[in-house]
Amino acid sequence: MINSGVANRFHCIGVPVRADETRSAAVCTDESGRERVVIVARGYALIVDPVSGAGRQLEFEEGKRDYPYAAMSGRSGLFYTGAGPLLAVLDPFRETFVWRLEPAPGEEISGFAFAEDEDGFVYATTFPNMKLLRLDPRSGECVSLAQLDAEQKYAMSLAAGNDGWVYAGIGTSAAGIVAYRLSDGTIRTLCGELHKTRGSGHVHAGEDGAVYGSLPAADADIGGAAGASDVGWFRLRGGEAEPVEAAAVSPSAYKGGGYRKLHKELSGGRRITGYELADGELVIEERDGTHTVLKLDYRGGETTLSPIALGPDELVYGTSNHPLHLFRCNPVTGGLQNFGGKMIERGGGGNICAYAVQGPYLAGAAYAGGTLHLLDTRLPLSDEPGPARNPKLVYADERIHRPRSAMPHPDGEHVVYGGFPGYGFVGGALGIWHIPSQTVRMYEHAEIAPYQSTLGLAALTNGDVIGGTSIETPGGAKPLAEEAVLYRFAWADGRVTERWTPVPGAREISLLAEDANDRIYGITSNSTLFVFDPQTGNVLLRKDLSAWGVIVRHGLIRTVYKGKTVILGLLSRTLYTVDPDTLEVSMLAGLPKEASSGIAIYKGSVFFGCGSELWKYEWEEGESQ
Repeated sequence: MINSGVANRFHCIGVPVRADETRSAAVCTDESGRERVVIVARGYALIVDPVSGAGRQLEFEEGKRDYPYAAMSGRSGLFYTGAGPLLAVLDPFRETFVWRLEPAPGEEISGFAFAEDEDGFVYATTFPNMKLLRLDPRSGECVSLAQLDAEQKYAMSLAAGNDGWVYAGIGTSAAGIVAYRLSDGTIRTLCGELHKTRGSGHVHAGEDGAVYGSLPAADADIGGAAGASDVGWFRLRGGEAEPVEAAAVSPSAYKGGGYRKLHKELSGGRRITGYELADGELVIEERDGTHTVLKLDYRGGETTLSPIALGPDELVYGTSNHPLHLFRCNPVTGGLQNFGGKMIERGGGGNICAYAVQGPYLAGAAYAGGTLHLLDTRLPLSDEPGPARNPKLVYADERIHRPRSAMPHPDGEHVVYGGFPGYGFVGGALGIWHIPSQTVRMYEHAEIAPYQSTLGLAALTNGDVIGGTSIETPGGAKPLAEEAVLYRFAWADGRVTERWTPVPGAREISLLAEDANDRIYGITSNSTLFVFDPQTGNVLLRKDLSAWGVIVRHGLIRTVYKGKTVILGLLSRTLYTVDPDTLEVSMLAGLPKEASSGIAIYKGSVFFGCGSELWKYEWEEGESQ
């Protein structure tokens, strides 16, 4: 329970961002030739008449907001998609769901890719166990046919041939193509044994009725564009793969890549050139080359927040998560500004995951693609291309595809950052960015902690960097390390000189902070707090805080309260402190709502995110920095 005195110190500032990330879409056509465009987003489908612009929004399930990952238009005019474990069949002309099923218990996603055969059966893949499902849309019967691969997790493309085989492009730690024979359940892996490359295989049904597949010629990331010059193409027939030239490949009915694809096109020479929920527009190129912009009428969701930071200008900055919108909060007035989705270059459906303040600059490391952005807080924000753009995209590197940590180096010139690598890879790099020269030095995981990724960072008074790692592989690869470590990166030498395991068996050291005496405070992914002395190699404290909640990104910070240095921590249900003098761990306050992102501190106020809402806690008297 939260006593009234503490509860009165909590304030919900508001919802900084209301925007939805556009996922897949499809053009559906009924027997009379009528057309509807169906766009899916987190939690709902939006049906649009491409002539009048009239729309109807349908929720997948009341009270749930799962992401869709694929969509397909069937021959009969039905629309197929998935949202989390739900498999949904929608009639866009009757504006109603025909079927809503959960056909694969235990699977996180039931509609990762779709295909339809000549008999009207629909096939779908699941994640993470890559099951192949077959749905009869007439009866609603859906069965699991097989697991297509025991090692890979992603099957992002699917095609049903007229030869009695269903083909899937799989990845991501090893790209491949799998063929499944419907008559007897035979499974064949095509080409994958010869192509030990990371990334994903791709398949599609061509306009000529044949099925085609491709594999990356070198290590690649997920969602690469079909038709790129660095892929090898095949014609798939009878469970075999015949190499063909790219020029001989019949085009797919899908356009786009990753989780944002458009299936089929409008008739009569009309063409969809843009569909963006965040902008509220469906853009159609007419047969004569002119463009029609239809306004999308829908109820947008509140967008979850990513970690926040106090900038050098004493304003709180952050981004939303899927889609990425940059926002700013005045900590004195509580005023919120949403700068939209164009302010961060290549932001799209990602988020800024970690920040570092160095002089007048706020540096942010973003997913997807490991982009690094620099905001000069002395200048106005601008999304105009050219020299006036602020913030600027200054670097990108797939070796830190999912950034998780960033810190300013004490030398006043560098920013250090780390995180997970791209899809199919094991072990993320450590990046050191020099602001004056705008150059980056990347250290591979083999130089830092083999097959591990840096998730926590702290700096010692002599400039050495302490990193905390994770053995996890969110991009689909199999972990190759056994337990997370702390490491010491000797700044002067540019190399790791020591590694320790402060919490034996921990899979991830998620967050780090340091005190003035160079002791390191860390917390693992299962909420085990520890204090470590890198000079002696001794663990000074180890305490299970799981009763206070799960970890929150950027939820551990060194600050000053009433003139005294303290370590402030945020778990999903609790604010807590650690006294560096006594190592006493104390609950500061139980939260009125579960926290999901942290922390920025401004003069006695602690700011954090609860889902889509920005909150603050007024620390009793005193000043914080």
